[in-house]
Amino acid sequence: MAHIINGKEIAEKFYEQIKVRVGEVRRQGVEPCIALINAGDDPASALYIAKKEKLAAYLGITSIVYKLDNDVSENYLSELINSLNNNNKVHAILLQSPLPKHLQFRKIVDIIDPNKDVDGLTTTNQGKLLTGEPAIFPCTPLGILHMLDTVHQNIAGLHAVVIGRSTIVGRPLAQLLLNANCSVTSLHSYSRDLPAICKTADILISAIGKPLFVGREFVKSGATVIDVGINRIEKDGIKKTVGDVKFDDVKELAAAISPVPNGVGPMTVAYLMSNTLSLAFRCC
Repeated sequence: MAHIINGKEIAEKFYEQIKVRVGEVRRQGVEPCIALINAGDDPASALYIAKKEKLAAYLGITSIVYKLDNDVSENYLSELINSLNNNNKVHAILLQSPLPKHLQFRKIVDIIDPNKDVDGLTTTNQGKLLTGEPAIFPCTPLGILHMLDTVHQNIAGLHAVVIGRSTIVGRPLAQLLLNANCSVTSLHSYSRDLPAICKTADILISAIGKPLFVGREFVKSGATVIDVGINRIEKDGIKKTVGDVKFDDVKELAAAISPVPNGVGPMTVAYLMSNTLSLAFRCC
């Protein structure tokens, strides 16, 4: 039976460390502040923003929420971001995705000052990740590395396989693992023989967004499996949230596995706050 990597429990311990750091920053006269921009009417986005706002308050971080209509213009959104870039009291800016269809996320996110890019998604910060320079890195990959640290003393030399190549998770995660001296294989929708390649992984991470895609045939005995997927399905008239991994099947084979829910999700939000603190520290 695999060890369950409970992201919720790990995140709650991490919160206490963040609260200590918040106190340090405040004693130096800086009030950590994050701006949360939510454009559109996506109900999941509204829920995520509310959770981030609530956690920020718990940790002592000021949050400012900007709820914009679905028909918000690119010009208005750009002007809002530029005003936040120039506001010395705002240390971090988050642009919630997805944006309304008439807006290009990549174009808009690059308006954010890289020094306030809390999600590490600007071209500048993603370039620094590639070259190994200090920068703010994406929250989900950072949370995954933290989770791996709870079950591995050292991941250097291990073979990590990442399924998925998004700029939010797959690509930056593969680079962070490479920077940690893993041997890294990146798989995607055009890759062939996925089960055979995955079965060579010491660390298998699925961020492909396909419900219950990864079964026992993908997993080497004793591997660590991290499930990034958050998929909503309906079975027998009941809606439920599942990951990319067939948890009940894989847990019998893996040495360690993260569940969905209570896996990667809480760690992502925790690192959003940690990144906010890192940006606020720059002002001390």
